[in-house]
Amino acid sequence: MRRPLIALASCAVLLVGGAASANPVVPVSPMVPDVPGTTVTSANVRHLGTIPLEGVGVSMRVVKVGAQVRAFVSGAAGLSIYDATDPRQPLLLGHLPIYNWENEDIAVSRDGSTAILTEFMSTFYLDVVDVSDPTDPTLTGVLPLDGAHTAECADPHCDYAFGSEGQTFDLRDRSAPVELPRERSWGELTGAPGSGHNLHQDAAGYWVSDTMPLVMFKETPDPFHLTVLTTGEITRNTAYQHNNIRPRADRWKPRPKGASNSGPLRDGELLLGEGETNWQGRCDSGSGAFSTWSLAGFDRHVRMRQLDVLRPVSGDIGDADAAVNAMGCSGHWFSQRDGADGSILVAAGWYEHGTRFLSVNPRTGKIRQIGWFQPQRGATSAAYWMGKSTVWSVDYHSGIDVLAFDESPALRPSSAATRASWLAKAGVVDPLSEALRRLCRAGARATPDEHARVHALLAARPRTSGD
Repeated sequence: MRRPLIALASCAVLLVGGAASANPVVPVSPMVPDVPGTTVTSANVRHLGTIPLEGVGVSMRVVKVGAQVRAFVSGAAGLSIYDATDPRQPLLLGHLPIYNWENEDIAVSRDGSTAILTEFMSTFYLDVVDVSDPTDPTLTGVLPLDGAHTAECADPHCDYAFGSEGQTFDLRDRSAPVELPRERSWGELTGAPGSGHNLHQDAAGYWVSDTMPLVMFKETPDPFHLTVLTTGEITRNTAYQHNNIRPRADRWKPRPKGASNSGPLRDGELLLGEGETNWQGRCDSGSGAFSTWSLAGFDRHVRMRQLDVLRPVSGDIGDADAAVNAMGCSGHWFSQRDGADGSILVAAGWYEHGTRFLSVNPRTGKIRQIGWFQPQRGATSAAYWMGKSTVWSVDYHSGIDVLAFDESPALRPSSAATRASWLAKAGVVDPLSEALRRLCRAGARATPDEHARVHALLAARPRTSGD
């Protein structure tokens, strides 16, 4: 059943390639303007418009090739490549029409010449795509798999790839990718569990696998010489971990011999992670959450440990809370960058809860929500920083929403607004927010006791810079 599909896809690619050769593609901006009233945003977030061509958008990878920034976007209908040098004026360069559900985490070689798609229905497949000419992406090889929900390039050229279930793939012959024997796979070489969701390689070349437990390892000098550094158990009820990022990894320096691993974290000692709980319609204390981890002492095999957690809550769409989650009250893919105030700024996708902006203290791992983009309809798969003030939010419903984010502290939501939108932990009711809701609903019928309760809560609350 698979071969006819591949043949059809190949014919489509040839037709696209032939058309491109005869009539060079003129890039166009596919973004349509924002439709008022379709989203709820905090004051520091603006919805600039939507790129609807992807339909069911799933994942993206950004690579700079020369002076051009290219965004490789995977959706159910295929692979699109955009010129995102100006992320607010994207230009479509090329498209490969191939069914590739779900391909959650498209992988692209560092030079932007090769892309890896993973797909599954009843069987898993790994597709190798030549994207060296962004106007004419071409399927070059297909490998049926026993299972690999995601795959990641294991080296800059993507000659090898790591699969989420512990596999290692040899992609040197792009037309004939092969899976290496189990004894040469990253899972076997590191002793990692045989089932995971994703692997992330940080800026210093270290890997963390989203398995249970998590495994941190390094490879030298090729994918077959792997050394385990540390592991970590999930202890904060965050479900299985979906993906991770280690910010400022390239600034990490080992602590002096004999130094304590306690106290403030140093650059490269923080790990960010997001959990997943699919098909959970209402949020509860086990909903997939964003969390932080300490990696202090990982080079001395000190185990990583979870620090802080932020969970979504069910509520009122007017407060930027989805009442019901069709795909699940769950986190998904996120990205991060350094903030002007020294914090780590996170843009994270949370299905029907949209895109959430978080500020993470790099020394303590403490998480604070500082903005949101909540669609009335949609299910956000991933959010990607495209420079300092623009985010592309990839959505299973609308395609790509282009957002503008203002980092100014003056525009951040107040503590009261943030508590009304999301609480720090699911199932915890903030008494001030609840009292304010009751007072607003009661209006002129509010009793003196209800007014007195709100004033008492206001007087008793801690003051913060966000108030």
